[in-house]
Amino acid sequence: MTDFTKGSITKQLLLFSMPMLIGNLFQQIYSMVDAMVVGRYVSGSALAAVGVAMNVSNFLLAVLIGLTTGTSVLISQFYGAKKYTQVTRTVSTSIIFLTALSLCITIFGILLAPWLMRLLNATPDTMDDAVLYLRVIMAGMIFTVFFNMYTAYLRALGNSHGPLYILIFCTLLNIALDLFFVLFFRMGVFGVALATVIAQGCSALFCFLYTKKQAPMLNVSKLCFDSSLMRLMLSYGFPAAIQLSLVSLAQLTITRLINSFGTAAMAGITAASKIDQMAILPVSNFAMALSTFVGQNIGASQEGRARKGLRSALIFMLLLSALISGILLFLAPHLVTFFLGKGNSDTSNIILVGTNYLNIIVRFYFLFAVLFAFNGFFRGAGDAVMAMAFPVSSLAIRTGAAYVLVYFAGMGPEALAWSIPIGWGLTGMGSGIYYKLNKWQGKGIIRKLH
Repeated sequence: MTDFTKGSITKQLLLFSMPMLIGNLFQQIYSMVDAMVVGRYVSGSALAAVGVAMNVSNFLLAVLIGLTTGTSVLISQFYGAKKYTQVTRTVSTSIIFLTALSLCITIFGILLAPWLMRLLNATPDTMDDAVLYLRVIMAGMIFTVFFNMYTAYLRALGNSHGPLYILIFCTLLNIALDLFFVLFFRMGVFGVALATVIAQGCSALFCFLYTKKQAPMLNVSKLCFDSSLMRLMLSYGFPAAIQLSLVSLAQLTITRLINSFGTAAMAGITAASKIDQMAILPVSNFAMALSTFVGQNIGASQEGRARKGLRSALIFMLLLSALISGILLFLAPHLVTFFLGKGNSDTSNIILVGTNYLNIIVRFYFLFAVLFAFNGFFRGAGDAVMAMAFPVSSLAIRTGAAYVLVYFAGMGPEALAWSIPIGWGLTGMGSGIYYKLNKWQGKGIIRKLH
């Protein structure tokens, strides 16, 4: 475990974020491998189908992942205040609540999968594969929830190493199963979905066993439900859940717009989006580390140290984003090609759409760094509402801008890329102003309990 209330700020943030970064890179590989395998060894339409289905599954998972994110802030502040019994009771309460909620969402997703695909204007050649992929992924959703829950709670205690090794093993397992099911058993989209569920199940099991031995505060020997802690969990977790849900909803709205450009655009932007998600991970990961750092220091009443953490993190995130932008501007067309097999129809169009998309957004990663640095600070400080409001506003602006650029400016798929930095820039400025006004002060959980 890591105590962020003392020691070198920059060194602590770097050392803590590196295992998280590696872990999240491998976690992104879960979905990226699915897309690459179906794109290279099945078809371009299958790649488009998986892209649509992933957006829907992310939307259905958003509430659950948001609740774990909010609860991890609660745990980090209890840990910083040395209230260890409260940590254990918070974990127990969250297990009961999240299990019940995840089962309800699983049933919803499986039953309404065809309706959701029609709502998104999935093309006829992608409909069956998209429904199949979504149903299989939703059937294993409980594994994804538990893995993300234990990972978030371990990070709240300053432990970013343990889940990393588990995730690396299970990602490699996912890759092996993807190739095995598709190349040897010719299972297509069903095979890559099944491989992901099996790998997520293993990661959840191994993470639980690791927690049981290495993190006693997270080891719940007997489940109990604390209604007062539940209210606190919801007060901090619900805004995060709303944030992720609205982000996913905006993504679904954009997906519907993408689908109107046809299968080639769907496949090209799916490939480019996977690359983009991987590229921004180092920056967003540092923001996650900052949240834990700020949470512990606010819990320990060290506001000045929390502010210094933000300054150190922001400088590093800006430098990192500039480096990533330069690399992707050079490699974009080569990376998109990895998602496509030689036999795909419309290969050149898919590559063109994906490359153009990347070449636009990577130039503005510095705006993403600014927005997420402030967002990480607000979440750690306990200002859950504004930690939700700014990213949601960014997505809302992005969605509106995309539709305006398409229907009023007459732009094509590139409009979807230009809309992203517009959202980042406007809400990044708003975040900086809000921070300077000190409106986030006095919203820490420990202060509320007093």
